[in-house]
Amino acid sequence: MNVLPRVCIMIPTYNQANFIGKAVESALAQDYPNIEIVIADDCSTDNTAAILQSFLNDSKVKYKRNSTNIGRVANYRKCLYEYTTAEWVINLDGDDYYTNDQFISAAIAAIQKCGNKDILFYQGVNVLKKGVVAKLTEPNIIPNEVCIAARDYFFDFFKRDYFSHMSTLYHRPSAIKNDFYSKNVLSSDIFSILALCVKFSTRNVIVSKLVSGVWLQHENNISQTSQLKLHRNNGRFYLKLCRLALAKGFDKWECYRWLIKAWYIYLRSYIFKLARFWK
Repeated sequence: MNVLPRVCIMIPTYNQANFIGKAVESALAQDYPNIEIVIADDCSTDNTAAILQSFLNDSKVKYKRNSTNIGRVANYRKCLYEYTTAEWVINLDGDDYYTNDQFISAAIAAIQKCGNKDILFYQGVNVLKKGVVAKLTEPNIIPNEVCIAARDYFFDFFKRDYFSHMSTLYHRPSAIKNDFYSKNVLSSDIFSILALCVKFSTRNVIVSKLVSGVWLQHENNISQTSQLKLHRNNGRFYLKLCRLALAKGFDKWECYRWLIKAWYIYLRSYIFKLARFWK
């Protein structure tokens, strides 16, 4: 008998009353049977708690409210470490939502097909939506679905030119072993995933073009900030990742080329962000 592993959809939220209901509804619509939904409310001051009351009669839903506001990344971490014990987890921010009701089922099926214990994470794609404009974002240089070594994921990260937090179902015990969400920076999710690939470089990951849902872009997204200090701190972690890879014994020239490309792409994206800001 094939036992399906426990999966948790983590929904961190803070003052997202206008969005949170749709996020939870989309999580509940997933057809995967062995699932829980944990809402981590970072002490919201709006009516988030009141909106969520209607969902709490469902045994799949757990509502956790922090006693004080601890911040975005700390809330990710608290939810992962303290609010769930599921083997596999996925992070759906409270202002995003799933459109593919079979995404979790398809991800687990692919993980089991490729050898459950050898897989670090399954990563699909999402639709990026800003206002009425929607665009499918997906990785380059892959077929519809491919199982690759974690080391290759790391070094091909910028060739692939894609990452989706809301579409990444990852192995919780491995993430905890590698101190997931330990750095309070803009791209804590990306750095956590890349550091995981360095740590467990001989294991595998699955990269897919299966669509999970919609990532809403709006003015309150922290990723939209143009603050130099935040981006400078973010950029420094590419150097730390390079050093981790070197310490792991990866080829130094391959690591240096990766770092140069990382900084070039990040600087270019920051310049484009500033250009949009000053328009």
